[in-house]
Amino acid sequence: MVRKLILTFALFLIALPLSMTAAQDSELPVIGIMQFVSHPALNAGRDGAVEVLNAAGYVDGETATFLFGNGEGDMPTLATIAQSFIDEGADLIIAVSTPALQAAYNATIDIEAPPIIFNVVTSPYVAGVAQSACIKPAWITGSQALAPYADTVPLIFEIVPDADTVGYIYNSAEANSVANTNIITPIMEELGLTMEVQTIANSSEITTAAEALVARGIDVFYVATDSTVVAGLEGLIQVANENEIPVIASDPSSAGRGAVLAQGLDYMQEGRDAGRIAVAYLSGELDIARTSISVQKTNVLAINLDAAELQGVTIAEELLARAGIVISGGEQTITEAPVMSAEDIAAADTAFLEGLACTDEIIAEQQAALDSSGG
Repeated sequence: MVRKLILTFALFLIALPLSMTAAQDSELPVIGIMQFVSHPALNAGRDGAVEVLNAAGYVDGETATFLFGNGEGDMPTLATIAQSFIDEGADLIIAVSTPALQAAYNATIDIEAPPIIFNVVTSPYVAGVAQSACIKPAWITGSQALAPYADTVPLIFEIVPDADTVGYIYNSAEANSVANTNIITPIMEELGLTMEVQTIANSSEITTAAEALVARGIDVFYVATDSTVVAGLEGLIQVANENEIPVIASDPSSAGRGAVLAQGLDYMQEGRDAGRIAVAYLSGELDIARTSISVQKTNVLAINLDAAELQGVTIAEELLARAGIVISGGEQTITEAPVMSAEDIAAADTAFLEGLACTDEIIAEQQAALDSSGG
């Protein structure tokens, strides 16, 4: 197995560690960070966590040892990565994506250690890891990233007013994708939209799946937060451009890769929230067992005017005015958030962590709700 320690979180990460003993021999805190595959949302979830850890003084090779693992879309590889982190004596695992969380959970379930902090996970409940925000394994917490589908799906009519049929591709082996599909399907039905569905097992099948959907006469492609599809998005975009069929996605970074419109969560913030929890745990200020699973609530709209031209649609000025990110002529314009002072950031961090406290009362309420629902 190969380990590559990097000097900055922006460098490309390889999957497995080189030495099974170096981290164990170190007195520095050992932090394992694992993700399912490389794509912008998961990379942002990873980078946001590293950014916050670095800012708090946990710097790879200096004051901490970071172990990076990337399954590159292969679930068995994730299991190997998780076990290697345990063998290396990791003090903490940050799991980015639902498959990474499941792999880390399965590797630690018998020993209940090391602690796991997850992010970019659609539903830890559907994934079988937690029952509620506070009814969960004592060594696990994190941030749930459920895309705002109820807000995003109706945007189909903003760019294709007479849309009737939607092409949808997903990997049925991803628990998060099954959860997404179960949420999206009734929304589509309520809006009077027919879904034409193709399932895939890996990113290499995306182009063929997209072509099959085109042959069924779809009006628009809709892309959920499926890691397999998002990792191979360029294949779908190529088919969409060739057939002038617009693509709407649920990850804002997908607009930069060719989707006309993409609305969803800020995955850098998702990573930062996981980093906040990690820093508080490493500094001894937070008990994982009594820390609730948080929910990411940001909602960013990105529009690609170049893609709109290629895919044969026009963007209304009213919709354009709502966008936080606009791409035109290959250039990206971002509406900047207000700059916060160090004091404001510290206050926000404190409020965030205090809001995650699982009190006895909250735990009792959640358990009662589970009992009444048969959960």
